[in-house]
Amino acid sequence: MDVSVIIVSWNVKDYLQKCLASVYRGTKGVSFEIFVVDNASTDGSADMVKREFPEVKVILNSENHGFARANNQALEKCAGEYVLFLNPDTEIKENAVEQLVKFLGSKQDAAAAAPKLIYEDGRLQLLSKSFPSLFTELMESLFLDNAFPKSRFFNRIFMGNWEHDSTREVDHPAGACLMVKMDILKKTGFFDEEFFMYYEDTDLCFRIKKTGGRIFLVHDILVVHHGAKSSGQSPAEAPDWMAESKLRYFRKNYGTAGMFIFGCELVLRTLIVYLLFNLSHLIIGRPKNIGVIRDRVQNLWRAYLKK
Repeated sequence: MDVSVIIVSWNVKDYLQKCLASVYRGTKGVSFEIFVVDNASTDGSADMVKREFPEVKVILNSENHGFARANNQALEKCAGEYVLFLNPDTEIKENAVEQLVKFLGSKQDAAAAAPKLIYEDGRLQLLSKSFPSLFTELMESLFLDNAFPKSRFFNRIFMGNWEHDSTREVDHPAGACLMVKMDILKKTGFFDEEFFMYYEDTDLCFRIKKTGGRIFLVHDILVVHHGAKSSGQSPAEAPDWMAESKLRYFRKNYGTAGMFIFGCELVLRTLIVYLLFNLSHLIIGRPKNIGVIRDRVQNLWRAYLKK
């Protein structure tokens, strides 16, 4: 078996149907199996898969186990030499699966590869990142990443000086479509299930890099990504998941000293947001975007104090 495709799904039946159809329609030249892990959907997703794609292996969960654990459930059953982690809100284009296999097969030291993600209308999604660090958090605290989005220095987290117009090694491509060699996964371990949602793919890429594996974004392989459809189902919970996972990532990879510095940066960020919020309120009233930023800081504080 060449490729095991894993799709974790939660209440996105229509997108999942399009995703599966695109895999079968657009994948030639390689043998593959597909696992759909359904995290207790209530929209009939699992029934649709069984009816329209009977060859797909469906794993049904009675409750939402989160992204990391759901992927691991399928990984334990995979037979492929390569594993493709695929979001249900993606659509395969131009035989992307075979091209990713060929790319990884041509580079012995390549551990993982991802395509360039685009919107349905062809617009580019600049989602590849450098690993989050105390420096990138400082730039975010000072709002310098937003002030200088094209800067290699200030917007290091989103690789602001690169338009995804060339194939290059990256720290962390978007996890919406990521192919990894199975022998690498066995070496590094599967997803860390302490991450319920968000940062689990960042953590996996970090561990791959620590073992010497190289990760690439291949700019001439395209996949459509509609974006945030599963996470968007729970807007009330998603911010807390994001904040808790970010803190877990920093605690795991930077230790006690790193968490202390993170706390200092969080104090700085709080002071800046408080200042901006009050100044903007005096000048132009209460702008919505400042309120959103304030809410994010509050979520981080809740997560930080729970540590």
